[in-house]
Amino acid sequence: MVGNTFVVDIVVDIKNINIDRRIYIMKKTTKALSLLLSSLMVVSGLAACGGIEQVDEKTIVVKCRRAGFGTDWLYELKGRFESLYEAEGYKVHIKTPDNSIKDSTLIQELYYGYDNTGVDLYISSGATPDQVGAMGDYGVLVEEIDELVYNKPAISYDGAEEGKLISEKLSEDVLPYMTDSHGKVYAYNWAQTSGGLVVNTRKLSAYGLEVPKTTNEMLDCFDKIYCGYNGVGNSIQSSTYPITYVSGNSGYTLCFLYTLIAQYDADFYDTFWSFQSMDENGVPTNLSDEECQNLYNHPAISEMLRTAYQTFDMNLAAPGSLSQTVDQAQAKVMGDVDGAVFMFNGDWMLNEVKLNYEDELGDIDFVNFPVTSALGIKLFGTGTEYGLNDVQCDELLSYIIGLVDENKGLDEIVSAVKTNKGIDVGKSDVANVARARGVTYSRGVEHVAYITKGSPKKDIAGLFLRMMSSDDFGQTFNRVAHGNTPYYSIENTTSEYAFVRNASKITANKYFSLISLFNGTRGYRKQLNMTQFFTTKGHIPDYISSESTATIYTPAGGKNGNGAEVYANAAKEFIKNEVANIVKNWDSYKAAAGLK
Repeated sequence: MVGNTFVVDIVVDIKNINIDRRIYIMKKTTKALSLLLSSLMVVSGLAACGGIEQVDEKTIVVKCRRAGFGTDWLYELKGRFESLYEAEGYKVHIKTPDNSIKDSTLIQELYYGYDNTGVDLYISSGATPDQVGAMGDYGVLVEEIDELVYNKPAISYDGAEEGKLISEKLSEDVLPYMTDSHGKVYAYNWAQTSGGLVVNTRKLSAYGLEVPKTTNEMLDCFDKIYCGYNGVGNSIQSSTYPITYVSGNSGYTLCFLYTLIAQYDADFYDTFWSFQSMDENGVPTNLSDEECQNLYNHPAISEMLRTAYQTFDMNLAAPGSLSQTVDQAQAKVMGDVDGAVFMFNGDWMLNEVKLNYEDELGDIDFVNFPVTSALGIKLFGTGTEYGLNDVQCDELLSYIIGLVDENKGLDEIVSAVKTNKGIDVGKSDVANVARARGVTYSRGVEHVAYITKGSPKKDIAGLFLRMMSSDDFGQTFNRVAHGNTPYYSIENTTSEYAFVRNASKITANKYFSLISLFNGTRGYRKQLNMTQFFTTKGHIPDYISSESTATIYTPAGGKNGNGAEVYANAAKEFIKNEVANIVKNWDSYKAAAGLK
């Protein structure tokens, strides 16, 4: 270092590169150079600002993303922590919140190391335990926290230790996402957030419609809004469209499609993303090549795609939906001109729009994704002992979902169905509906905190995370950030906003379970590096909304005479092409992965 300038000499001897290893070396060199340049930018920024802030050995430095929950809760927690540990002199220095501190940017800062950043704790999102652990490109960048945090009790604001270990307060679904492939626990989960359906209930009520519980109910709402209903003209006349969404390979819409698969068959969902089955002892076994290829013919996939083709019909979306940011999409839900009634989003949306739409916050609501109507047919249809037609199946499915949302027990639901519907429904079938309704695509497990490798104040950072795991902090987060933590999920009954009250019900429900692709694909599928949803098209919602011609509507707000089977036919054609492409390229997938 010369003054405030870092001088780096890079010498590359290309004469001795073995030709057979060229591609491998080029990939590694490109990654290394990319990271080096990014690190130099970090260094330059630090140097320009006068270097690393000087803090004493009892002050932890925290860097945080602002994101959808803001940071007011963090400053309140800082005050509580410093008050409790005043005698010890422990303090918290919060660097200016930075929304770029996530994913690869977070990994770069961690790689640059504590000695150069001075940051003890990152509260962020996106970087997985494998990426910052031994499986990552740069080795272990963070501290293990199982003994430091998870295997200790939470600390209340008054200093009392809670009666449970922090790991015992977590849903059993969460901890595997905080653990790398070698079983090392590196990540701390700090928010319990859900993907779901945002509804502008003010707009919806104009049509005399209710918030949908099933996909058929949702699509019926779409149809009535687009074509006009209850004295309201069609979308061209009213300037109100059924749906808008975030385009450009967004995860907002994919969360909905992933959830539809898990609702239909939770075991299949796991098999689809791992290419493995579990024996009676829970030991995974790789599927055969033919079994892997045939997964795409499963009804969970075909029913999901049929719903996707109808949901993302290009005629139904508000103008501009094919190329817009999340802020633009949210504006269409909040506003009226070329606006929309529905949007797939997360339970953090209210926080993101409250600054610009303070007077309209009472217009929006948040619920879990509608349950696939195909499940009702599977459980109660003509091929079952109940023998109900499709309409009756959906009515029964919707009724049971309503009781699940009220947190009723299975026996209570069975009794209510008998009394009010005259149907002797089996308890196991009710349990299947409850499980499907409880399935939630969690964006929460993506919200991770890491203690920087080599931090001399990791013990103090551990204390801070233990207080962050307390019921006391859970109440703070609920009140200030309008959200739940993974350690304290309760129904918020006091918020003035229906959005917050109903969003909190999702994770507080007794049937709640989570799914996520935070750690990516697993098992044999990960070995094959088949990380994309499908091989023929990179992002299904964008492809359908921009290219598919399957529709029952006209651009003028009416019907074209086609039946809904056009969507099912489009799904069948897509699957046929997908399976053909996979079979054709299977050997090359295996060869590229070194498995052939």
